[in-house]
Amino acid sequence: MPRTLSPMTPATIGSNPGAVATTEDLFTTALTYKVKLFTGFANTHAIEASALQKELVDAALKLSREQLVYNVKTLYVNILSLMAQKNAQTAYVTSLQRLYDDVSRELQLGRVARIDQLKAAAELKNGRARHTQLVADISTLKGALANLLGIEPREVKQLGQLQDLELPPEEILPVENNFSDHMAGLQRLHSSQLAVQKDNELAEKTRGALYPQVSLSASYGFNFGPNDSDNINSGNWENEEVWQAGLNLEWNIFDFGSNRSKIQKARIIEKQSRHERTKIELALKHNIEEAVIKINTAISDYDSATAEVALTQETADIEQLRFDQGRTDINDLLYAQARNFMAQSRSINAIYNYQTARFYLDYLLEKGEQQ
Repeated sequence: MPRTLSPMTPATIGSNPGAVATTEDLFTTALTYKVKLFTGFANTHAIEASALQKELVDAALKLSREQLVYNVKTLYVNILSLMAQKNAQTAYVTSLQRLYDDVSRELQLGRVARIDQLKAAAELKNGRARHTQLVADISTLKGALANLLGIEPREVKQLGQLQDLELPPEEILPVENNFSDHMAGLQRLHSSQLAVQKDNELAEKTRGALYPQVSLSASYGFNFGPNDSDNINSGNWENEEVWQAGLNLEWNIFDFGSNRSKIQKARIIEKQSRHERTKIELALKHNIEEAVIKINTAISDYDSATAEVALTQETADIEQLRFDQGRTDINDLLYAQARNFMAQSRSINAIYNYQTARFYLDYLLEKGEQQ
């Protein structure tokens, strides 16, 4: 059926209707522009959700840096702890070696029994095995630290001698759990609140489908084609300039509950975000309390271990003197020396456990990068 190249107007029909270009092969080229004027505020909520997502990404980056700093510090302190224990173990092995040499000489002189030499040898071998294990553990942790810092495995040795922590006894102070005011500005809680706000914006965006959608459209182009056989200019190609603009209203009054289902799902996600935020806040409070307990426990262990070191050292000296005078057997001496070494190890562990717990508290309070 023939069609006109442009809409008919009363003036055109009245003047010369036979000259109106008509064609059965209609071609069209046009530029069309359409802009939504009202989407039930869906676009507004989408923009807000996008901005919140960017804030979430920034907060996640900050937290990942804090995690990295904490992991590096923890590995560093663990290495220092093992190195201190290795040094103490070296001194202990040296002491055992001297004892073994003394017992061996006394055995040759017939002053002690063979069993005393065997006991000293067994304790010496055990001490050396412990020393070897500490060296292996240090090497393993150095490799882990190098990997965390992005150093090639072959470059692990370049870490060299790690600098010990300067931590005088007067700085080992108890901590009180009074960080409620500081918690309000933490990125963890801020991130969880941003997630709640973002999911709320997405839920509101979904609700926009319930409102009518209003858009403005405009187009400009040309219709062209050959006149059909009934036209007085049959066969001639004609073209007409065509432009139009209009307002469009689209409203899905009935959609079999599809939009309602989407809205309900979005609201459930928002409620889950609120629940997750509560969980994060409670977990953070618990972790801070746990860190404070670990700090204060380490302080208590350090104080008791320091006192024990002094007492066991005096005991070991007395037992050494008694053994040299032949007034006691080697069991009492080995036991006294072992007690003294255990006290030294506990003191070393306590001081580094204290520092690790401090690092953990700094990590929870997001102060790791500042130090």
